[in-house]
Amino acid sequence: MRFKCICAYDGSQFHGFQMQKTLRTVQEEIEAVLLIINKKKTKIYASGRTDTGVHALNQVFHFDSSIEMAPENMKNALNSRLPKDIYIKEVEIVDKSFHARFKAKAKEYHYLIDYGQYNPLNRNYRYYCTYRNVDWELFKEALLIFKGRHDFRSFTKNKTLTNTVREIYEIDFETEGTLITVKMVGNGFMHHMVRILIAMSLEVARGKISIADLKLILAQKNRRLAPKIVPPTGLYLYWVYYS
Repeated sequence: MRFKCICAYDGSQFHGFQMQKTLRTVQEEIEAVLLIINKKKTKIYASGRTDTGVHALNQVFHFDSSIEMAPENMKNALNSRLPKDIYIKEVEIVDKSFHARFKAKAKEYHYLIDYGQYNPLNRNYRYYCTYRNVDWELFKEALLIFKGRHDFRSFTKNKTLTNTVREIYEIDFETEGTLITVKMVGNGFMHHMVRILIAMSLEVARGKISIADLKLILAQKNRRLAPKIVPPTGLYLYWVYYS
């Protein structure tokens, strides 16, 4: 029996989603609970990994179990044992052909930037931008050049990938006071990609480089030309889309 789960987690105290030796991860916590429920080691397969400090509102994973259990009962069994910074929002039984990663068609990430007064209670949940004289309209204009299909080799930390072409379908902005939420939907995002795109667009907004420079960096396919990165605290995996 294959279970599909949608979960939320506060990434503040995790070293990312994927299992790592000696470090606390989301996968480790969930699999430890499944060991109790299934009475044997059970591996989960997520739509993708998130990095240290990155949050998720609707991460998707699946696992197989020989135990026949109603989805609501499985949800309750998981949530009653999981730590309070992880919560299973939905559970459903799916066909064996479903795969959380390989069946995903698109992902939506949100990044929160606050240029207002610092609030220590929100320090783990948004990026407090301390730069002054930032042209936020120019920031939006710069970021929009990444919409569409491009080779994003300049904007990923992963040096081993052979295919770095991705398509960003939508880039939208929501402003509430001094808080700007950047929303990106694409067919795939590479390691640190969203955070680098935002950081380099901020360089344009600060007058450090021009939009023409940013386009050239995109064309050059050279990570050394895009050295900036914003913190993980403002990044959220918002949604995973399936056909």
